[in-house]
Amino acid sequence: MNPDKREAIEKCARSVEEYLDSKDIALTMGGEPTFIVAQPETPEWNVAAMGPEKLGYARRMTAQLISKVYPGALAMQVFGKWYPGEPLPRWNFMTLHSSLEPLWPETERLLFDDVEGQNGTKHGKALMQSLAKKLGLKKSILPAVEVDGKKAGWVLPVDCSDGQWSAVEWPYSKDNAIELFGGDSPVGLRLPLDDLPEGCSRSALTVEVREGGIEIFIPPLEWGSFSHFIGLLSDAVVELDLRDIVICGYGPSETQGALTTLGLAADPGVLEVNLPPTATWVEYDRVLKQCAQAAAQVKLQLTKFQLNGVVYGTGGGSHLAFGGPDETRNPFLVEPKRIASLLRYWQHHPALSYFFTGQHVGPGSQAPRVDEGPKHGLYELEVACEGLENMQGLIDGPLIDQFFKNLLTDSSGNTHRAELCFDKFHNIAAPNGCLGIVEFRAFETYGDVDTMSVVALFVRTILARLFKAPYKRKLKRFGPQLHDRYFLPAFLWEDIQAICEDLQKHGFDFDSEWLRPVFEFRCPTVGSLVVPGGAVDVRQAFESWPLMAEEAQGSSTVRVVDNSSDRLQLTLSDSKLLTENMLLVNGVEVPFKEVDGRMICGLRYKSASAYPALHPHVPIQSPLWMEWVDRKSGKTTHSARYHYWNPKSLVYEGRPKTVKAATKRREERWQSAEDLIGNQPEVTKAKLAPEFQYTLDLRRQLRV
Repeated sequence: MNPDKREAIEKCARSVEEYLDSKDIALTMGGEPTFIVAQPETPEWNVAAMGPEKLGYARRMTAQLISKVYPGALAMQVFGKWYPGEPLPRWNFMTLHSSLEPLWPETERLLFDDVEGQNGTKHGKALMQSLAKKLGLKKSILPAVEVDGKKAGWVLPVDCSDGQWSAVEWPYSKDNAIELFGGDSPVGLRLPLDDLPEGCSRSALTVEVREGGIEIFIPPLEWGSFSHFIGLLSDAVVELDLRDIVICGYGPSETQGALTTLGLAADPGVLEVNLPPTATWVEYDRVLKQCAQAAAQVKLQLTKFQLNGVVYGTGGGSHLAFGGPDETRNPFLVEPKRIASLLRYWQHHPALSYFFTGQHVGPGSQAPRVDEGPKHGLYELEVACEGLENMQGLIDGPLIDQFFKNLLTDSSGNTHRAELCFDKFHNIAAPNGCLGIVEFRAFETYGDVDTMSVVALFVRTILARLFKAPYKRKLKRFGPQLHDRYFLPAFLWEDIQAICEDLQKHGFDFDSEWLRPVFEFRCPTVGSLVVPGGAVDVRQAFESWPLMAEEAQGSSTVRVVDNSSDRLQLTLSDSKLLTENMLLVNGVEVPFKEVDGRMICGLRYKSASAYPALHPHVPIQSPLWMEWVDRKSGKTTHSARYHYWNPKSLVYEGRPKTVKAATKRREERWQSAEDLIGNQPEVTKAKLAPEFQYTLDLRRQLRV
């Protein structure tokens, strides 16, 4: 990044922190950047959360972080979300780092790859015996076996209260082994706990050897007991001179303030990084870049090459999260009316919904706006905001959850899939639902980590502005113009500039040009038709893919989207050129409209075949042929073709392997069309609908 630009950004960041400090506002921030491999062909890098490779990448990336950022940290594989249809809970590979003392000095003894370890059964048994002896419980070890009777590992039923360890009597013995549930998850997740007598403690430590690695499964423990046990485990491993150790199970239920936790989670199609909360943007910027560097070292990246050369983010999102260091200092709990101000501001600025996300937006996306849901949603949100703003007395987390839980959802009622997500604010139904976090989900990854960091500063600056001067305008009824205008880059950029001007009026000098890289990444120019006196710029726009009807797939019901359409923005450099000329696309005259001195028109068309999909009568309309026609002669003087797909063949030979190869494929899809020059095409006048004043939908322009 240019040093002058960096200095200006840091100056803006300082102004934000100075304001927050002056008002004693403790606003923490975190995020969830996502990474993928260069050639994401297998299910785990497209749609599935789990797979054979991802855990190895997580382990190797963690090794990089511990080596270069968190020396002495403990690496631990915990287990979190378990979704219907998935055979196992999803793992989360955590880095636990204490600023007071090393948690695990013996880093080289941990298994940081998906290769075979060097341990045998005798090593696992020796470790369990050593741990039991150190805990004073050596006679309580029980064997565990698979359904077929094969030895699986060792179980030590334990209780720990106030740092005191005690044995628990289970109805098993050395000769009457514990028979595990079938599966390939750790022993600690397959214990038949429901078979234990009522009132019996269900807490147990387990040790097993799998693929040469020794896996130690830790039961739920509070921080004091957890750190004490890790110390004992470290001593035992050193004394026995063991390698290839995998520590798994449950992380500490309560941690000291000096503990930093960073997680690498299995998520559909990506490896998700759960950044630790930071007190300032400067800290966030540092942690984000450290993670990106560690990911790059193990050959993970922030972007995905599509077959046709288009470069997108990973597809897994890069959500931002804001909250407070604890419940008493959370700025949204200290002053809950700030939430209404936030909701109003976001609803007034569609750029915050679309500009930073992927190309798929709208009701069927992963982060729909509230006014893209049921028709009553916006009105009910207005009632909720007014109620919150006018309420007197105590407004706590449970009440805020009641205010917004049933309003901020997707069309199916999913509270997690919402543009502004309160699923982790005070959701008692979720294990991590009461963190006081507001999650901003309409954010994706970009190829440049500096840009991702600046975007996070942009959101933090907006929050500081809202804390400084609450936003109280009534929610805006955009109606059809929401998609008609704000799926087009020109209107999004106009809105970004308006937000930056608003920030500057409130004392935060955020320059809209700092977000120009986002604009060029999300809405790149795909081609340009040069004509006498000017040019027609063709730029990628955003598209909404409609949800299809529910379909039964095996034992589950799914809803897919119709992704057969695409949207572009056509911009003519000079309106005077239309006096004597016109632009045709597939024979239809483009109905440009003047916007701030430029002539703009959105173009929606059927780009590919899909099933299920709407409008089966509409054929694929790619390539688009664009003709610059002289009105007087009616002849084409300049022309080009734009191919959504490969102009040479139906099949690409795999994804592009480099940026250069991706660029080449994109450039090949824009071609001059000299064979059309001199033609006298039949002109069709555009058929526009009331919902679309700035967008020409080619799907409705079929010639009979």
